[in-house]
Amino acid sequence: MFMTIFLLLATISVYFYWICEKPKNFPPGPKWLPIIGSFPTLYKLKKKCGYAHLAFQELAKAYGPVVGLKLGKHKFVAISTNELVKKALLTDEFNGRPQGFFFRLRSFGKAKGVLFTEGSIWSQHRRFTLRRLKEFGLGQDTMVQQVEFEASNFINFLGEQSKKGPVAMHTVFDLPVLNSLWQMFAGRRFEYDDAKVKEILDVVHDVFRTNDTMGGIISFMPFLRFIIPELSGYNHLMSTHEKLWGFLDEEIKLHEENLPTSQPRDLIDAFLMEIRDQTHLANREEQSIFDRENLLILCLDLFLAGSKTTTDSLSLIFAFLGRNVNYVKELQSELDDVLGRNCAPTLADVTRLPKIESFLAEAARYLIMAPMGVPHRSTNDVFFEGYEIPKDTIILMNFYSANNDEKVWKDPQEFRPQRFLDENGKLRSNSASIPFGVGKRRCLGEVLARHTLFLFFASILHYYDVSPSPDHPLPELLGYDGFVISPKPYYLKLTPRQTNF
Repeated sequence: MFMTIFLLLATISVYFYWICEKPKNFPPGPKWLPIIGSFPTLYKLKKKCGYAHLAFQELAKAYGPVVGLKLGKHKFVAISTNELVKKALLTDEFNGRPQGFFFRLRSFGKAKGVLFTEGSIWSQHRRFTLRRLKEFGLGQDTMVQQVEFEASNFINFLGEQSKKGPVAMHTVFDLPVLNSLWQMFAGRRFEYDDAKVKEILDVVHDVFRTNDTMGGIISFMPFLRFIIPELSGYNHLMSTHEKLWGFLDEEIKLHEENLPTSQPRDLIDAFLMEIRDQTHLANREEQSIFDRENLLILCLDLFLAGSKTTTDSLSLIFAFLGRNVNYVKELQSELDDVLGRNCAPTLADVTRLPKIESFLAEAARYLIMAPMGVPHRSTNDVFFEGYEIPKDTIILMNFYSANNDEKVWKDPQEFRPQRFLDENGKLRSNSASIPFGVGKRRCLGEVLARHTLFLFFASILHYYDVSPSPDHPLPELLGYDGFVISPKPYYLKLTPRQTNF
């Protein structure tokens, strides 16, 4: 009996030593504990700093720009500085996606969709999505017309809202931004009084606030769902995703019931027709992506990523304006000088409004929107900056550090749109600015996002004076920590400007 107990304890000790031992030449970082890894250190830092990206900033100060840690059974490497973030994004072996519990739960335990897949599945999805979205307007005149139509409707809606008092700017962009995507994606748009879509947009905000870039504690220690399903967040996670799946499933059913025989009307039609006509795929070497589950998760990916980031970007930009109203008159002066009061802004005016564009470029750098981006995964063993990073390590890009790197940005804590203007006041590109990433995983919705940001922003300033609400506190620039930084509730006063048309 004594020998049995001794061998059992010895085995457990060896096991704990093995799981706590760092791989040879792994990047430096906090110590690893059995089962939970570096979670206590990260938790304390996050509690101290208030945000995950600031916790990683502290780790970078302590251990250098390449930090290694372990959360649960997963190895992580967090990469900081502008130079190294760009280098990592351009490293092919870092183009995988995490395979953890959270990232698979959202897609029925499988590799589905475009956001969290890799290899053949990802490349097929990306090729199909880009090709079809271009057919339905992405980057074309059709898309320009759709965005301009939504901007016009949005301005009219704001006119009605502003008559009632200060406007809730933290949610006001939700539906018009979604409509800019949904027309190409599902062939229709939502009305502003649609209670059902308002409810699902509330769920979207909830999902992004209650989950983080790393997948949360349920991804590090998935066994907790059996022990403390409520406290671990598992029940809430399932509830929100079931609502999202249900909403998108209904949209797909509407298309299935009225599927054209030949010409697709939108992306969902095109995917369903590929499913229907799969006979020509029988001899393909790669596994087909065309099944209903893949369509549902592709819808989920585009619905979440395609609308939430642009919505929050606009909300945070106007929160900044609410605290820095001196920029309002300056930007309106450019609009008036270039367009006059008789013409509405259009997407053709982008190059004519360098102050507007430089302001948006600096806002993307300065404001905390998606400070850790979307997590990557090493698909092979990688030698990076003198360290050996094993296959299946989750790679976190600290975009916040890239945007505040003093080596490439002078006085990064200051808001200076002039960074993006040359000596003649013309817009200039800056290779240090990477709001949509670089490399193969660069955001596929970049064109639509840029157009929507510019036109909605310029249109509001053209038609309205923007000022703080006398009945509410000033907007906060530090939002809720989560998968992105979500704006906290705030209100602004929008006063119609006089026009001659």
